Amino acid sequence: MENLEENKNEKNFNEIYDKIYNDSRVSLKKAKKKANTFILAIILVCIIINLFVYLNPETKFISLGAIALSFCIIMFFIILARESYGKLYKEYIIKELAKNYNEKLYYDRKHGITTPEYAISNFDNTFDKYYSEDRIYGTLKSGANVQIAEVVTFHTSEYRDESGNVHTDKTETFRGMYGIIRLEKSVCTEIYISKDSMLNRFSKDRIEMDSSEFEKFFDCSAEDKVVAMQIFTSDLIEKYIEMRENFKYRFELKIEDNMIYFRYKCGKMFEPPVIGDGLDKETIKKYYDLIYYPLEIIEKTVENINHIM
Repeated sequence: MENLEENKNEKNFNEIYDKIYNDSRVSLKKAKKKANTFILAIILVCIIINLFVYLNPETKFISLGAIALSFCIIMFFIILARESYGKLYKEYIIKELAKNYNEKLYYDRKHGITTPEYAISNFDNTFDKYYSEDRIYGTLKSGANVQIAEVVTFHTSEYRDESGNVHTDKTETFRGMYGIIRLEKSVCTEIYISKDSMLNRFSKDRIEMDSSEFEKFFDCSAEDKVVAMQIFTSDLIEKYIEMRENFKYRFELKIEDNMIYFRYKCGKMFEPPVIGDGLDKETIKKYYDLIYYPLEIIEKTVENINHIM
């Protein structure tokens, strides 16, 4: 059964990749070439100006300043060109990956999930800086409403140095995928899937799953153990294991009444690679899997909840 699922997934990806590659290759290649030509032109102009400044006895004394300014200008335009290419890349690649997984899913690169929608999960409320983008939202096959996005949280603290000057330390506390799903029916209990921990093993709410592989990586705790066991069938547990075997990222999930929250500590999402056009199969497969595995877990979870409720 597992092999059949993997083969089906691989076949689906190959078909999606061929379509994306054929549809976007020419446009992305032109955009990349245009951006590179523009940057080379900026570099060439800066070199000519700096040579003129250096060779002119009247302006030679400002040559170091001119070089520093030129470097800043070049870096600014490199960032600008990369952002412009990144926008086009995401429209061609990520939008199509989401749509091909489920035609009722939509992609919005500009916006993310709001701060209150993240804070309500209580995964981590120690942050005081928050950023989110690359939202995928819509309706799952099971009928539940879903939205996922990249989320970055920071904790800031201030301190004074020996001279009395105030400095701010900014520590990243989470970067990855966050998802929020609204169910049609309430589970009327709380269930939490977390990273395997020795401390959790002594919790009265902990559930021992009938899978040594699952227990190696995850802990499950619930108020109503009967309902939890009905939801976490062998098929669903297998999806957790499959995801963990393909990615080593930390995955957490909460079910509370008619809501599901999850977060996936996978780091920065959906950015085009610095080198190349980003259309190599390995890169696209990584982004496909980042969408596929969490949503497959959610789809199966919702399906099981609807079945028992």
